Amino acid sequence: MKFHLNYSPKKPSFQIDHKSSILLTGSCFAVNIGNLLAEYKFKTHVNPDGILFNPNSIYNSLNNILQNNKTTERFILEREGLFYSFLHHTSFSSADKTDLIKKLNSENDIAHQFLKSANILIITFGTAFSYYHKKLAETIANCHKQAADTFEKKLSEVNDIVTSYSNLIQELKILNPALKIVFTVSPVKYLKDGVEENNLSKSTLVLSIHKIIAENLNCFYFPAFELVNDDLRDYRFYKEDLAHPNQMAIEYIWQKFSECYFSSKTLELNEQIHKLNQALNHRQMQENSLENEKLKAFIEKQKSEIRKLNSEIEF
Repeated sequence: MKFHLNYSPKKPSFQIDHKSSILLTGSCFAVNIGNLLAEYKFKTHVNPDGILFNPNSIYNSLNNILQNNKTTERFILEREGLFYSFLHHTSFSSADKTDLIKKLNSENDIAHQFLKSANILIITFGTAFSYYHKKLAETIANCHKQAADTFEKKLSEVNDIVTSYSNLIQELKILNPALKIVFTVSPVKYLKDGVEENNLSKSTLVLSIHKIIAENLNCFYFPAFELVNDDLRDYRFYKEDLAHPNQMAIEYIWQKFSECYFSSKTLELNEQIHKLNQALNHRQMQENSLENEKLKAFIEKQKSEIRKLNSEIEF
């Protein structure tokens, strides 16, 4: 009996391996896949400005990284003794405004340098809804619990997303001509917007991405959204909030991502790294015990096997 489609995404014209440098930005999918790539020893840089959800904020972030723009006081706010930025996730904060700005500019510079030589850029859209700060006259990345009447909620138009990203892609290609860009849509449901509104939002994002890909070279789509909603298609693969995919779903997407982008050699190397990670995460027994010595010997053997497959892997 078949309980899901077992859909296999189309393989692109390129592959990702451990020599690739991968910049990931956007919604939770960027974090989930970015963490897994890092776990398997790929060279990654994940969400330089923290988790971002809407295309406008992701665009602003990438444009600032591309141009290496400096953060100014204009976007800084204070809440409960801490300073935040309207252009960044809440994970960026400081008790000192100057320290926060310095930290944000440092992160931006690191991301700019990484982008220059990156092979792959993975962009994950979460929602087409965004919040427009009336006084700043800008789309912001995070409301930081400010009064609702400070903002205006907007649904992005397909043509606006396509135009802004097509322009951005041309600028990215000037900085890094070999860059390949993979777009995804997060399978996370934004139920606070409403069920119908969430579907409208996701449809807007999917349509926008496919138009971007049709109009720009070296742009691709990975169907993370479809793998959860059309392949697995079951709330057993969601957490208790019925909005976020659970660990089984994330692992399923990773499996499909691996099959799509990795060669047989890379998959073999990943399997050896997985064994090493399991050993490293194994609960240590009493020091100098026979079991502990066996574990240490196995870890060193695995590192040796991995070095045979790729001498550049760092432990």
